[in-house]
Amino acid sequence: MVTGCLPSHTQAAGPRRSIDGQLRISHETVFAALRLAAMKREREPSSKAYRQDRFENTERAAKETIEAEQRARREKTKRLKELRLSQQGAKDPATK
Repeated sequence: MVTGCLPSHTQAAGPRRSIDGQLRISHETVFAALRLAAMKREREPSSKAYRQDRFENTERAAKETIEAEQRARREKTKRLKELRLSQQGAKDPATK
Protein backbone atom coordinates (compact mmCIF):
# COMPACT_ATOMS: atom_id res chain seq x y z
CA MET A 1 0.00 0.00 0.00
CA VAL A 2 1.38 3.39 -0.97
CA THR A 3 0.67 6.05 1.62
CA GLY A 4 0.34 9.07 -0.64
CA CYS A 5 -2.32 7.59 -2.95
CA LEU A 6 -5.24 7.39 -0.52
CA PRO A 7 -7.34 10.34 0.62
CA SER A 8 -6.18 11.72 3.94
CA HIS A 9 -9.28 10.52 5.83
CA THR A 10 -8.55 6.88 4.90
CA GLN A 11 -4.84 6.91 5.76
CA ALA A 12 -3.66 5.48 9.06
CA ALA A 13 -3.29 8.10 11.75
CA GLY A 14 0.06 8.63 13.42
CA PRO A 15 3.53 9.78 12.48
CA ARG A 16 4.38 9.75 8.80
CA ARG A 17 7.64 9.87 6.96
CA SER A 18 8.41 12.30 4.18
CA ILE A 19 10.06 11.30 0.90
CA ASP A 20 13.56 11.78 2.38
CA GLY A 21 12.71 9.55 5.36
CA GLN A 22 12.33 12.33 7.92
CA LEU A 23 9.56 11.90 10.46
CA ARG A 24 6.73 14.37 9.81
CA ILE A 25 4.57 15.53 12.68
CA SER A 26 1.53 17.57 11.86
CA HIS A 27 0.76 20.81 13.66
CA GLU A 28 -2.46 19.20 14.90
CA THR A 29 -0.39 16.57 16.73
CA VAL A 30 1.78 19.24 18.31
CA PHE A 31 -1.19 21.34 19.42
CA ALA A 32 -2.96 18.27 20.81
CA ALA A 33 0.13 17.40 22.86
CA LEU A 34 0.35 20.97 24.15
CA ARG A 35 -3.35 21.00 25.09
CA LEU A 36 -2.95 17.69 26.92
CA ALA A 37 0.08 18.98 28.82
CA ALA A 38 -1.83 22.15 29.78
CA MET A 39 -4.76 20.09 31.04
CA LYS A 40 -2.49 17.89 33.16
CA ARG A 41 -0.52 20.80 34.62
CA GLU A 42 -1.48 21.71 38.16
CA ARG A 43 -3.01 25.15 38.28
CA GLU A 44 -2.24 27.76 40.89
CA PRO A 45 -5.18 29.06 42.88
CA SER A 46 -6.19 32.41 41.48
CA SER A 47 -7.92 33.88 44.49
CA LYS A 48 -7.23 37.46 45.44
CA ALA A 49 -5.97 36.39 48.87
CA TYR A 50 -3.47 33.99 47.31
CA ARG A 51 -2.17 36.65 44.91
CA GLN A 52 -1.88 39.16 47.76
CA ASP A 53 0.00 36.64 49.90
CA ARG A 54 2.37 35.82 47.05
CA PHE A 55 2.97 39.54 46.45
CA GLU A 56 3.72 40.12 50.13
CA ASN A 57 6.11 37.17 50.23
CA THR A 58 7.95 38.53 47.19
CA GLU A 59 8.14 41.99 48.75
CA ARG A 60 9.45 40.55 52.02
CA ALA A 61 12.08 38.46 50.24
CA ALA A 62 13.23 41.48 48.22
CA LYS A 63 13.47 43.62 51.37
CA GLU A 64 15.47 40.93 53.18
CA THR A 65 17.84 40.61 50.22
CA ILE A 66 18.43 44.37 50.08
CA GLU A 67 19.05 44.53 53.83
CA ALA A 68 21.50 41.61 53.65
CA GLU A 69 23.40 43.29 50.80
CA GLN A 70 23.59 46.56 52.74
CA ARG A 71 24.78 44.75 55.88
CA ALA A 72 27.46 42.90 53.90
CA ARG A 73 28.60 46.17 52.30
CA ARG A 74 28.89 47.86 55.72
CA GLU A 75 30.85 44.92 57.15
CA LYS A 76 33.20 44.91 54.16
CA THR A 77 33.77 48.66 54.51
CA LYS A 78 34.48 48.22 58.22
CA ARG A 79 36.99 45.40 57.56
CA LEU A 80 38.75 47.42 54.86
CA LYS A 81 38.95 50.45 57.14
CA GLU A 82 40.41 48.35 59.97
CA LEU A 83 42.92 46.79 57.56
CA ARG A 84 43.95 50.19 56.21
CA LEU A 85 44.40 51.56 59.74
CA SER A 86 46.46 48.54 60.80
CA GLN A 87 48.68 48.90 57.71
CA GLN A 88 49.17 52.61 58.40
CA GLY A 89 50.04 51.82 62.02
CA ALA A 90 52.64 49.27 60.92
CA LYS A 91 54.26 51.77 58.53
CA ASP A 92 54.39 54.67 60.96
CA PRO A 93 54.91 53.45 64.57
CA ALA A 94 56.27 56.88 65.65
CA THR A 95 52.83 58.52 65.40
CA LYS A 96 51.40 56.28 68.11
